[in-house]
Amino acid sequence: MFNMKKLIAASALAVALPFAASAHAVSDAGCGLGSVLLEGQDGLVMNVLAATLNGTSGNQTFGMTTGTLNCSQENSLFALESYINDNLDTLAVDAARGEGETLTTLATLWGVDAADQSAFTAALQSQYGEIFTSENVTSADILSNMNSVVASDAALAGYTLS
Repeated sequence: MFNMKKLIAASALAVALPFAASAHAVSDAGCGLGSVLLEGQDGLVMNVLAATLNGTSGNQTFGMTTGTLNCSQENSLFALESYINDNLDTLAVDAARGEGETLTTLATLWGVDAADQSAFTAALQSQYGEIFTSENVTSADILSNMNSVVASDAALAGYTLS
């Protein structure tokens, strides 16, 4: 009975694997070093390899921040919103204090120069109530609210997201 189950499982895998492999292109792995090095390659193995390369050594974050390595502004906005969503509670505490690792990382992802990061964190602290408007505020709303704060600050207006 056990051999029959193994035979059925192997048969199902043999039938499904070619379809699964053809359903994945390297572009599914996102942007980063892997998408550049393996551009034009198809298949599940190439997709996994590209995703692994994209995530190593911070190159995907670098690409999203700088708009290189096949990363676009849309990827940067997605990265910011994802970061906010994944770190919402800690980010709220750090924004209220006006300092902290999550704010520093957010400023870096946002593309704020090191020289302007203290002004960035101070602006977010001073406008905390405008950014975190309720307990149920979404990461998309927080990003939009932060962008409004940045846009209204003369020293930071150059960092306004489009």
